[in-house]
Amino acid sequence: MIYFVTENWLKTKIPLTANIDMAKVFPYVESQADMRLQPILGTYFYTYLLGKYNAQTLTVDEQNLVKKIQYAIGWRAIEDCILGISFELKNKGIQQQSGDYSNPTTLSEANYIEGRMAKKAEFYEERLIKWLQANSSLFPQFLDEQNDSDMKPIKATNTGYNESIFFM
Repeated sequence: MIYFVTENWLKTKIPLTANIDMAKVFPYVESQADMRLQPILGTYFYTYLLGKYNAQTLTVDEQNLVKKIQYAIGWRAIEDCILGISFELKNKGIQQQSGDYSNPTTLSEANYIEGRMAKKAEFYEERLIKWLQANSSLFPQFLDEQNDSDMKPIKATNTGYNESIFFM
């Protein structure tokens, strides 16, 4: 299943090198879609939209929504995979990656870069939430009472998220 972003999308929209092993990136895409996007959309709408995305049956409005989703997921996935790619769990424990003609980064440098990626992701998440709030009437599945059964949609505040339900 594709979680709203493809390898090509990530490599053209997010600063990834052409030789990055995408098999190491995609587990972060899936987990960030589940952890970050599902609470914004609500489980029912998230599942509905993910199914339509993978079946390639999105409406024009849903395509516009997915364009906003992609940036939020892309930046979150990259933020999350920075340490996972720099430091890997091997048979001998956690190992720092190193290679010919490169130097491994320090943990503090990786944390700094991770923080920069997080700020970009937060920007796109806030943008997504505000757009969805302004256009929620276009998505009956978002407004459906079933969307209140598992993970409930949340709304933005000036400082991030709160527990307020984003239902009208």
